[in-house]
Amino acid sequence: MKQTSKQTYDYICFSDLAYEFDSSDLKEAEKKIKRRLKYYKLDNYEQERIEYIRELKNDLYKEISLQSKSKYFNKSNSKYADFTDFNVEKMKSDYMKKYKEINSSDMYGILNFAIYLYHLR
Repeated sequence: MKQTSKQTYDYICFSDLAYEFDSSDLKEAEKKIKRRLKYYKLDNYEQERIEYIRELKNDLYKEISLQSKSKYFNKSNSKYADFTDFNVEKMKSDYMKKYKEINSSDMYGILNFAIYLYHLR
């Protein structure tokens, strides 16, 4: 998994939101995000931006959870789940069109993290 070397606002937000599975997790995830943004001396917490990234997280979770029914699924030769089970380049291209505010390197890191979390684990 290629991860962004520099912690960015969007990647930090996504990596905390990724573990949010029901509404009881919302406030806890938001507290963690605020702490991490402050720690890395990044921009101030913006609720609208968090909601935007949360929408991306929900879309990715739904798509990756489809597994073999996903339009991006392309089963690798491995008998185990693998990163190459999903066409990351096509996903990146499509999601960059929908989520124009996320930069290319962050989107790549977010997709890899989402595939790891929602498919490989």
